[in-house]
Amino acid sequence: MKRVSALICLMIMAVSILAPSCFAAKETANTQKGANFKIEKTTPENNAKNVSVENLSVKIYFDTEMLPKDKASREANAKQFKLTDKKGKKIPIKVYYSHKEEGLVMVVSDTVKKDIQIEGDTEYDLTIGKNLTSTDGTKMGVSHKLHFKTLDQKGSTRIYMIMMVVMIVGMIFFSSRSAKKAMEKEKEEKGKSETVNPYKEAKRTGKSVEEIVEKDKKRKAKQAEAEEKRRAEEKKIQEEVAEKLRKESNKRVSKARPISAAGSTYKVEVKKTANPSGGNNKKGNTNPKNQTGKQKNSKNKKKK
Repeated sequence: MKRVSALICLMIMAVSILAPSCFAAKETANTQKGANFKIEKTTPENNAKNVSVENLSVKIYFDTEMLPKDKASREANAKQFKLTDKKGKKIPIKVYYSHKEEGLVMVVSDTVKKDIQIEGDTEYDLTIGKNLTSTDGTKMGVSHKLHFKTLDQKGSTRIYMIMMVVMIVGMIFFSSRSAKKAMEKEKEEKGKSETVNPYKEAKRTGKSVEEIVEKDKKRKAKQAEAEEKRRAEEKKIQEEVAEKLRKESNKRVSKARPISAAGSTYKVEVKKTANPSGGNNKKGNTNPKNQTGKQKNSKNKKKK
């Protein structure tokens, strides 16, 4: 039953989306009856709404090549396009032809440096004359009118502002909520319990005093359990660190080994030096110790 309902909903949505295009295509086909060449599609489509105001342009795709051969044909075709507002006021336009896409003609509003401006939430009509000529010189034979409505910029701006305000308020709300939860979690982890007045809390929340007291007991029990768990984890970490340090500080070798056991071939060369206090050393000290000034002077006089 659920699948059938889902299929029916999908069919209704598909019909609602595709129906306007079908009717627009049918209407376009009816208006082009008897034409020598036809319009395949337009952007925006006929009876379109919320068309952009800035750089208003209409793309028209014909089923034949439309690029003019000379300047005269280009100027003549430009006169076959007319853009007017709901009051019949003519809007200046320029007509461009595509060199890459066959049959593409673009009609662009030319309101730069002019007093006329494209208004929002306004209906416009683009009329294509029957004397519009293709590249091979064939005339379309029937006229065609395209109707559309521009975007209400003030309304869309209001909607964007409302959406922005809602988004900012939502961000502030969720941020404050997340911060509050983080603070509560931090308090629970650190074991910081707040004193709760059951009477004030009951008055504020509308609950009974017994419910408030029971809730406070559960909260305190939960905090105590979290604190005990935290302390156990800290103690475990401290014991692991202490054990690791003890093992690193107690590294010893089993016995003393020579350096050759590690593969070294270096040998220390020992040199013997002469004994400075031997009998052959007859030279005296030039600066004998433990002598007074008189003794030094008497020796100097004898030498002289």
